[in-house]
Amino acid sequence: MHITLKFVFLHVNIKSMASFESLYNKIEYNVKAALLKLSDLQKYNESLKRENEALKAKEKEMQGQIDELTERLKLIVVTKTVFNKKDKQETKKQINDWVREIDKCISLLTNK
Repeated sequence: MHITLKFVFLHVNIKSMASFESLYNKIEYNVKAALLKLSDLQKYNESLKRENEALKAKEKEMQGQIDELTERLKLIVVTKTVFNKKDKQETKKQINDWVREIDKCISLLTNK
């Protein structure tokens, strides 16, 4: 009876070791898979950061173009307003008013 108990204990112990190895292998596989996924996600994150920076630069460039075009539009509107006036006398008066205003500004700047 004593010999049989040792054999049963050894058999249970071997099964337990096989189970432990199997569990260990599964854990090791899952850790490796998680590390690989982490690496992939870090690379993807870096690519998104680069893309974000490129888009920010493009946005800044486009905002500059919008500002420039807005200024051009304002100039066109002023020019169109001046040249669409039916009465040339009124256009001349408007120009003379602007010249006087500019002269006043120059005078103020030179007196300081």
